[in-house]
Amino acid sequence: MNGRSCVGGMTMDGRYVRLLDSNGDNQPEDTDLEPMQAWDIKFRIKPNTTPPHVEDVLVLERTRKRMLKKGITILEFIEKRDIPIWRGHPDNIFDGLIQWTGNGSGFIDRDGGVPTHSVGFWLTDRRLLRRDYNGVRYRYPSVNGNRSLKFKGFQEPVDAIPAGTLLRISLARWVSFSPDEERKCWLQLSGWYDL
Repeated sequence: MNGRSCVGGMTMDGRYVRLLDSNGDNQPEDTDLEPMQAWDIKFRIKPNTTPPHVEDVLVLERTRKRMLKKGITILEFIEKRDIPIWRGHPDNIFDGLIQWTGNGSGFIDRDGGVPTHSVGFWLTDRRLLRRDYNGVRYRYPSVNGNRSLKFKGFQEPVDAIPAGTLLRISLARWVSFSPDEERKCWLQLSGWYDL
């Protein structure tokens, strides 16, 4: 994102956080923050956050502790902490508030309701197939209409994501493409685990 990295994480008690620097900016593109790491972080909640982006914290100090224990999956880690996981059809994610365009892109707007947070985990019940259209997208086969998630992560894209894979999904910041258009938060696929 413009030479910066949007880095998410979880506290040991299961709270979602988005780790901003002390000035409120995303982390540098070459950040040393990576999946499966444990850090001791002193932070404060960013003031004046706009829902659903309530996870923003300003990192004041941080010390790397260790990698997560070998043999434990991310799914096991988050289930042990009772972190909610959406399961099944993508219509279930983000409190059922995602709306879908004709080409399958998901979004929220204020008229349709705003979920309680902007990140989460989803276990897909179907295989997602890669489609290269306006970047890398992953298509969920559905009889309820087209469902497609734009991939915005650092992993090397794969041709297919198997059913039962744990996905991290998020809502981008509020944007509008024209002055007369309602602002929207677009759904994106941030990454996958235990593939």
